[in-house]
Amino acid sequence: MLTVREYDDSERFWREVAEPLNQPAVPNNVFVGVANRMRSASSPDHLRFGVFDEGRLVLGALHTPPFRLNLADSGSGESATEALARHLADRKVRLPGVVGHVRLAERFADAWCEIAGQRRNEANVHGRRQNLYQIERVTPPNGIAGRMRPAQAQERELLVRWEQGFAQDAGLGQNERDPAFVARVVDETLAQNGFALWEVEGAPVSTARLRRVASIGARISGVYTPSALRGHSYASALTAALSQKVLDEGLWCCLFADAANPLTNRIYQSIGYVKLATFADILFE
Repeated sequence: MLTVREYDDSERFWREVAEPLNQPAVPNNVFVGVANRMRSASSPDHLRFGVFDEGRLVLGALHTPPFRLNLADSGSGESATEALARHLADRKVRLPGVVGHVRLAERFADAWCEIAGQRRNEANVHGRRQNLYQIERVTPPNGIAGRMRPAQAQERELLVRWEQGFAQDAGLGQNERDPAFVARVVDETLAQNGFALWEVEGAPVSTARLRRVASIGARISGVYTPSALRGHSYASALTAALSQKVLDEGLWCCLFADAANPLTNRIYQSIGYVKLATFADILFE
């Protein structure tokens, strides 16, 4: 029998749901990372759920408005998606969308649309499919001018402009393109020393973000080169150097790539990334 447990205590949620889903850690990296940050920075509007089958954890779920519902499991959570959808509908929760392994997100979206009466946003073209990659050995591109360095606080204006460019190019949701949201992401990432820049002759030409996951790994995101500077493999060189830095610290390293963009998938594979899974990012109307 399936039972949905809701958690007000972020530490208990970590022990009973997130920590068990730390294996496999890389496929559940976003879920585990958010759950870990909740332990020190939770909010009353954060929702945490575990779905259990006779006491055995089969599905974890997190909702941190305004973001999509985040799902994670150890391989058998599809059967629990309908029970979770019914529980959320009974609580009158309204969801902007759902993200997770494609087999979880699709099953949940089908159940949610039937039970809660929301519909998929068919105009959503952003990242309907995201390929998850992990790297264990880096093959850096040869002959690329420049070097990697950390971004500085005085480069905030540049980073905000480039992050807005990334959000636009990636077709992110409206809330993630909002200038106030972008500025907040930049400030939080700068405070965590999470920005890396590729610099050529003293000038930054490309950027990437690094998000550490529960002290066991890291995820690279927001890789961006302004259009006027593209075609020189700066982003490839930066991603390779940043990946090597993470591996040198003894951590695992991963990233997501839009499954519909063959160029970025090919670039990441060329420097050593191996595809692990495909995720679905589904928006509701």
